[in-house]
Amino acid sequence: MIPESHPYWLVRSVVAQRGDVVAVPASYYTYLPRTVADTRSEWLIPVEEFLNPELMHRYMEQTPDGHEMAVHSDIRLSSQERVHLVMVDMATSSKAHLEKLRAFLGDNFFQKISWYGSGRSFHGYGESLLPEVDWVKFMGLLLLANLPKLEPTVDPRWIGHRLLAGYASLRWTKNTDHYLGLPVGLAKAGHSHAFRTAVGQANKTLNSVQLKR
Repeated sequence: MIPESHPYWLVRSVVAQRGDVVAVPASYYTYLPRTVADTRSEWLIPVEEFLNPELMHRYMEQTPDGHEMAVHSDIRLSSQERVHLVMVDMATSSKAHLEKLRAFLGDNFFQKISWYGSGRSFHGYGESLLPEVDWVKFMGLLLLANLPKLEPTVDPRWIGHRLLAGYASLRWTKNTDHYLGLPVGLAKAGHSHAFRTAVGQANKTLNSVQLKR
């Protein structure tokens, strides 16, 4: 099964709380360092499948050799609109850089981002779904968090790739030697039960939807 500290549960809770989500994009991709190429096999996961942990675990387990599975930010709505889940890929595994980003984004926004150690850096997932124009502005804001002549705070190549693609994406598997492990949630002060809470909220919402049907 999917570990409780995996970002799936946080994203699942965000999706489950919206009654108009119809699909969540994902991909199997190959990592090609220092290239512009972004080699992916993309597909849309129907919301009913995305909310099913067993099916999502199966998708992860079926990741082809030499590939990783990623989830994308551009969630599809019943109105045919795309809204973006807040995603951040840090450039380093130093927690000091998380504090730098906190100072740049402000406490209120930063506290709404859940952080996961990915091995060599941190991945962040927000609670908000942004309209396309606001997502582009947010990505630009992340780029400006990197100060001149200093080590980057947010991975600038990730930002560039994601703006070119038109969506953000973050890895959910550990299927190749390039990565050190699965993303694992960081404990936040006052949020020691964050992952169990996210799971519980998502299950309650899903059960409510099923009862209404």
